[in-house]
Amino acid sequence: MPFTHRRTHYTLLLPALALTLAACGDDIQAVTEGSSGTAEGTTEIDPTKPPTTVDPTTGEPPTTTEPPTTTIEPTSTSSSTDPTASTTEPVTSGPSTGDTTGNTTSGDTTSGTGTGDTTGGSTGGDTTTGGVVGLPGVWATQNPAGLATDALVRYPFDLSAAEVTLLVEGEVVSIQSIGVNSSGDAFISFDAPAGVGGVIFRDNLAINPMNGQLGMGDRVIAGPATGLIAPKGVEAAGPTGTFVVADTGAADFKVFDFDDNGDVAPLFTITDLGSSAAVWDVHYVANADTLYAAGTNGEVQVYEDFKDAMGQAGPDRTIVPADAGVKISVNLHGIAVDSNVLYLSDVGDAMNTTDGQLFVIESANTAAALKQVKQRIQGGQLGNPVDIELRPGLITNLYVAEKANDAVIVYTRNLMTGMFELGKNLAVTKPESVAVVAASNLIVSSNPPGFDADMALALAAPMVDINPLATFDKLGTVNSIQSLVIAPSGDGHVSFDGPAFSGGGGAFTIDALSATAADGSTSAVASRLWGVNPKIVAPKALHLADADRLFVVDFGAVDIKVFDSTLLGDDVPLASFVEIGGVAAWDVDYDDATDRLYVASTDGKLRVFDDALLNLGVGGPTRTITPTDDQNAPIGVNLHGIHYDAGSNTVIVSDVGSVQSTTDGAIFVIAGADAADGDVAVQAVIRGDQTKLGNPVDIAFDGANLYVAEKANSLVQRYDGVLALIGEQNIAASAEIASANPESVQIVAAP
Repeated sequence: MPFTHRRTHYTLLLPALALTLAACGDDIQAVTEGSSGTAEGTTEIDPTKPPTTVDPTTGEPPTTTEPPTTTIEPTSTSSSTDPTASTTEPVTSGPSTGDTTGNTTSGDTTSGTGTGDTTGGSTGGDTTTGGVVGLPGVWATQNPAGLATDALVRYPFDLSAAEVTLLVEGEVVSIQSIGVNSSGDAFISFDAPAGVGGVIFRDNLAINPMNGQLGMGDRVIAGPATGLIAPKGVEAAGPTGTFVVADTGAADFKVFDFDDNGDVAPLFTITDLGSSAAVWDVHYVANADTLYAAGTNGEVQVYEDFKDAMGQAGPDRTIVPADAGVKISVNLHGIAVDSNVLYLSDVGDAMNTTDGQLFVIESANTAAALKQVKQRIQGGQLGNPVDIELRPGLITNLYVAEKANDAVIVYTRNLMTGMFELGKNLAVTKPESVAVVAASNLIVSSNPPGFDADMALALAAPMVDINPLATFDKLGTVNSIQSLVIAPSGDGHVSFDGPAFSGGGGAFTIDALSATAADGSTSAVASRLWGVNPKIVAPKALHLADADRLFVVDFGAVDIKVFDSTLLGDDVPLASFVEIGGVAAWDVDYDDATDRLYVASTDGKLRVFDDALLNLGVGGPTRTITPTDDQNAPIGVNLHGIHYDAGSNTVIVSDVGSVQSTTDGAIFVIAGADAADGDVAVQAVIRGDQTKLGNPVDIAFDGANLYVAEKANSLVQRYDGVLALIGEQNIAASAEIASANPESVQIVAAP
């Protein structure tokens, strides 16, 4: 049913937020991460006390507080062409979220505006309801390459210095271990913000690997009921229909049902770890119904009759690697068992990147207490061997994830001596875990500092090759923030891009954003419009109309969606403008006094919808405006930011031009907007070498002065008195400040 337009008018306030993720750790043995990578520590803690957040491999607070670096460039998730990155018309058959060139300094990779309605030059609040007290200033969203560096920053009107920076938290901080079953299904443990973690299930990840994004997989197990704090090793092949997670942060290990999903409690939890403060990894031997757990104190805990006893009585045996009756293990991590032979990795001391060890122990089914090792491997690149995997056969290989020295190391058993010998090293940045798939492929997780570079690699076994079979990256559902708009209530709405695998993009809400006065962070996943039903692919601009109608300009879907801004979750749009000229739009501005929608299109033209919310876009645009020069030659290339000023009946629009140029951006001032149609000579155009305009992706207007988010040249600019300008204007900005790849710009006026 068509929406009945309400004539209530208000102007929008706007401030901000942005993206970060945090590294989390575990409460067991103290561990610190050196400059060369993680190294394991050996300072024990009291296992009877609540776990803290020290990761025994990294020695850092859990990766749940480490800034995430995963903003993905939209080009990695879609085949469409970003009009900022190209002058060609976007492909309408698939989502696109950015600059296909990957150039973070010269091309707009992901952009949007949240220009609120500032009709008549007012930006101070809702003139009907009395408005909201907001802190005055100019807000810019920053969207450089990588998610961790996205931010929302508030500047004073003179653009003299940043005043407030807000960061945004997604649901993933870092990738940890990957366990793969015989079907090629992967269980991926991850750290998350606020000292919690989870496990992602990805169906058939590894049998026929192809490049792609992990997103949040087919299912994700996370939440308070799971009890997961800092999950590390995952045993994908647990007792029938289950998998086992070693949770170092909780100092226990948990058993989940294979089909679990969401915030579910484990089937059972083993908290009695014997003499070990925590375990890093586990291995289950099905035919013996025995679970082996690698303790971070250098001891192996063995649980017999595991399916029935469920480990509730504690370990039945403890194996301590020894040589000549002396314990030689320090901080066990990786573990594997085959034919009653036990294989272990030991990361040693956190401050030493050369003291890693590997142990081979025979008769694991009966071993107890101090046990003489058959082989002890030291030296070479062994510093922090955080995980191991065995590929048995005529040629038996032992794969080692050597994190401190950035390598996957292969040791091969000598058929004559039965001892393992160094076979091959492959450079891999901070490998965290290794898993063999059906004896053919090797899956390696890579966990460097930050989050953007976290990934999984599929390598050919038995001998790893320098060229991976496939690369999987981009965990989580939020890749980058886009546009910002603030309601009269002071709440903010922020659009975001996300992996197509995880459902595409959406918009999240921040309560009382306009009152934000200090640096901080906010969650991008706690309260958001996102899921299957919104069908948001790659959102750019957001715009609020009539207080509760949220326009979402969906560049990826090539439409404009309208939502009830008071609803959150997996909600369908109230309407979709699908007839928008056959080309993707980037931004809109709405005049609620006349129910007219102005659309900035990426083919250099403006579309105008009269009776926009009355007709909901049916029949397409009422008029199309083509900006021209005084010789009637079209000058529009790739329009982005747009603002309609009702007081002067003027439209101001930005043009990013070609992505290949950082100097061809422009601002057009078009008079008589309410009746303009066809070829329309602009009143004024701001462009040229003095302007520093390359990719002006967004604009905001205070009734006299224009603020510009100049992404290619990393500036927020102010041009004063733009309505008085006439003709060609190659002028310098009245004020400007360096801002990392600003994506959108908004104004909050003084109350």
